[in-house]
Amino acid sequence: MSTVFRSLLRLVGLTSDPASPANGDVWWRTDTARAHVSDGSIGLPVTLGPPANVPVVRSSAWHTLPGHNASGSMVMPDGRLFALPVWTGRSATLTGVAVNVTTSLLAANIRMGLYASDGVLPTTLISDYGTVSAGTTGMRQITGLSTPLRPVLYYFVVARQGGIGVLSMTSRGIGDPIIANTSSVLDTVQNAYYTDSISGTLPATFGSIAGAINGPSASIQLT
Repeated sequence: MSTVFRSLLRLVGLTSDPASPANGDVWWRTDTARAHVSDGSIGLPVTLGPPANVPVVRSSAWHTLPGHNASGSMVMPDGRLFALPVWTGRSATLTGVAVNVTTSLLAANIRMGLYASDGVLPTTLISDYGTVSAGTTGMRQITGLSTPLRPVLYYFVVARQGGIGVLSMTSRGIGDPIIANTSSVLDTVQNAYYTDSISGTLPATFGSIAGAINGPSASIQLT
């Protein structure tokens, strides 16, 4: 008859790194929700876990989605909800969201929000940030937000709602490895999931993924 022993390892919680950690020391930063380990070298400790697509949070600054590549422009279909991955390398607070209108459209609005994920796909609505007018070109932003983010996968969403004609926004022609297609296509940029026919407030759940596509670029302010 065998006995199964179970034990719980709990790391010490700190708000700053130890002054002189020894090789192999492991600790938990309660202020950033990250685990660290010392490899005996001088300088920054090794962070356990993935660096994320927003690996470094500069407090109160704006971080772009996707994170790099030259800017271009893409046409926004009415009612199409684009979901761009947001995965911060540490805990943070989302305080602002923004997109850039390159071709304005009167009577059209831009709705933005945030969804949780199951670790892969967007799932339930966290917050509907409302709308801004698409009637002028330039940065269209919503600030004064206070959405806490853990270092896990979220999806920032943006949609055009209303208007007759062309509305275009800044995009970045680069794929995101978090976004995966159901086919083996290689000649299409895929940095967002999308679903169609979204009018009015954002649905409580994102619903079925219609596909992977090149979505608009966005900026999020993190603290």
